[in-house]
Amino acid sequence: MQPAYLRLRRYAAAVAAECGLPRFYRDYEHEVKKSLEFLSGDRALSELRVFVCDLCGDDFGHGRRHLMLVTRDTGALVLATARLMGIPPERVLGIVRLGHAAGLLHDIRRKEPGHAAKGAETARRLLRSMAAFSPEEVEEIAEAIANHEAFTVPKAAPSLQGQIVSDCLYDADKFRWGPDNFTDTVWSMASYYHVPVEGFVAAYERGIEAIVRVRGSFRTEMGRRYGPEIIDMGIRIGDRVMEYLRTEVLPTQSR
Repeated sequence: MQPAYLRLRRYAAAVAAECGLPRFYRDYEHEVKKSLEFLSGDRALSELRVFVCDLCGDDFGHGRRHLMLVTRDTGALVLATARLMGIPPERVLGIVRLGHAAGLLHDIRRKEPGHAAKGAETARRLLRSMAAFSPEEVEEIAEAIANHEAFTVPKAAPSLQGQIVSDCLYDADKFRWGPDNFTDTVWSMASYYHVPVEGFVAAYERGIEAIVRVRGSFRTEMGRRYGPEIIDMGIRIGDRVMEYLRTEVLPTQSR
């Protein structure tokens, strides 16, 4: 990674620490913890996690850290959404399990055009080879992956639990467009594509416009309630980073 991007990444992390934890993670601390506990305790999910994390690596801003955060938050959102909808407790962990599988697999084809649709097909093939998921569950997971891309019209899920998984995966993935975007993702992607710092500056406003559009796209009740704050926090961090870049980083580039 370019030294300038390392400086910006460290600065963004410091600004994010000043901002504190988004409200979702304070209000739903129990659900986040329970999601992680279930993820680590399920054998099939553990095997899937090892396989996917080895395959995806850590470059491009959508590696192991991204996968684990999306998977964790998908499970937490499923728990919160299922309770809000009055779904019987004995059904909920089964839906969480599907959400976790979708979270782990959602970016399996991330570096390719049309990655959501291609990822859904790859997930179908992979999950059909595992005895841990029924054919109906495989389809629910695959459709959730197909529906997770921003700025597209989602296809209706084949079942209620499939719809919950689809909506929760989308919102968990879009939570990453908040602080995570400026503490991790953009620097990894800029480094992957060898974007000069000046190029990053030129693309910033267009990137912010896309983030603002995502702000109004959350699909679950929890996402609509908490997602905009997460997005706004990311934008504040981004604006601080850009000020630092223009006043502290760029002047040193020309020396």
